Amino acid sequence: MTASDYLRLKYTSDRHLAMTTQNAIGGVMQSARGVASDIYSGIERVSWYSSCFIPKYNDICQELKAEEIRTAYSIASIFRYRDVIAYMLYLYFKMLSDDIKEGNEEGSARKFIRDVSWLVAQFRVTGLTRYVLAESAAAALAHSDFLSKIVVERVSAGVPRAVFGLQFFGMEQKAALAARHLKAIQPDYYWILYQARLEMLYYFVEPLLAGMIKKVRETAFENMDELTDFIRDNYGV
Repeated sequence: MTASDYLRLKYTSDRHLAMTTQNAIGGVMQSARGVASDIYSGIERVSWYSSCFIPKYNDICQELKAEEIRTAYSIASIFRYRDVIAYMLYLYFKMLSDDIKEGNEEGSARKFIRDVSWLVAQFRVTGLTRYVLAESAAAALAHSDFLSKIVVERVSAGVPRAVFGLQFFGMEQKAALAARHLKAIQPDYYWILYQARLEMLYYFVEPLLAGMIKKVRETAFENMDELTDFIRDNYGV
């Protein structure tokens, strides 16, 4: 089951997801801690809505309402794309690929593409090598245990119906804050996701992309081989 499958299940049947992931992963998720964190964030977000009753804080109120709309768009996108996580990663790697050189003919980038060609076959592959690598990396990471575990930990847990609303608001709060942070540190990628109505799902790939974004901000990858080596070394794909 891929990371996108877990998201789809989450917003289709919260109870089904909880049973599936708990049986598959057991105690690794530490779900109780995650639920408490979500509920706390939910209470925080609800408290922010008090700004709607104070005229001078109307801008905060409008931002919260806009995020509600963007969340609805993003949830719809989970079902609009066959593999929404892979597509989000592809958009990031495609953005990087536009700014760096292709690797050597027999370098690590080409080898990586050959190694995951069975995954790339599931996606639309463009003609340029750099975009084929973008799709290869996106497919490999979207199907990796590394990313699946991240998404499972962020969406899984059975909660009483009385507090489900707070948990949902808590996840929305965390997603909104992650999107705001992305807008500050990587505005180009944020607006790419925004145009695709996906920015509120960045929360689910943030742990994977945060290190890569930091490295790009510090020192850009020179070529596709360097990008591939970074992916191999850090994510085990």
